[in-house]
Amino acid sequence: MASPSGIYIEGLRETTRAFERAGVDVEDLKDVMGRVAGEHADTLARLVPVGSAARGSKRPGALRDSVRGNRAKGRAQVLIGRARVPYAGAINYGWPKRGIKPANFIARADDVMGTRAVEILTDGWNEIAERNGLL
Repeated sequence: MASPSGIYIEGLRETTRAFERAGVDVEDLKDVMGRVAGEHADTLARLVPVGSAARGSKRPGALRDSVRGNRAKGRAQVLIGRARVPYAGAINYGWPKRGIKPANFIARADDVMGTRAVEILTDGWNEIAERNGLL
């Protein structure tokens, strides 16, 4: 199984808890995380290599189409692959025995989104704070 990758934002858990203690609606926090996950998923989808029918792919673009973002109050999660598209790890990390070179699209998307995720969170949290009279 492939190891998870991602972006760690220091203070995220504490900020989420502080908002909850201040009475902020959890749905507002989920919406902000949803924005991060959505943009990260779009970035990742643009970086996923698309196979061609000539190279033996059954459905070109299936891996790219499997990228989706999930939202939760304390994290933004991007998933790729499904039961019908089980090869995300092999394409991303490579499989030398099968001649598949690593594409590293997950790490590249994480690099792009590192500072952008902080910007989205900061803007979203400021909106929440203003709406709830916390600023």
